[in-house]
Amino acid sequence: MMNGKKERELLIVGLERLLRKKGEIAEEYRALAEMLEGIPAGLFLDWVVVEEEAHQTLLIRSLKKTAQRESGNCATGVEIERDTTLGWVERLKMREQAVVADCRSLKSQSYWTKGDSVDALLDALVMDSEKHQRFLLVVEKAIETIMMSRPH
Repeated sequence: MMNGKKERELLIVGLERLLRKKGEIAEEYRALAEMLEGIPAGLFLDWVVVEEEAHQTLLIRSLKKTAQRESGNCATGVEIERDTTLGWVERLKMREQAVVADCRSLKSQSYWTKGDSVDALLDALVMDSEKHQRFLLVVEKAIETIMMSRPH
């Protein structure tokens, strides 16, 4: 059985490998987007490039946090106001649910767009809002964990 330090080292190696791979993928999307710059569907490639760049930023931050945990330099004294932050999280979850409902309503109203760029855009917005809701669950759990770990 591996110890925590070895597992973190393997995670760091895996994250570094994934970061390189995502960087290569971003460059390929960027090149294709430049080739197809003049067509409307090329905007979707631009969107993917922006997301790939965001993935790289998040992977770099994750690498730093994982390395900080390994060296014991992780900040634990985060001061938050539970009710206020959980209220924000709940409000954002409801707003994301409303976006999903709006997109689905628009899709049902625009039946003639099946398979075109509007249809794809609405699908992507639904997926992003669902992803955001998943992230908010993680944030909510983290807030609860911070609050439970505080001295009473």
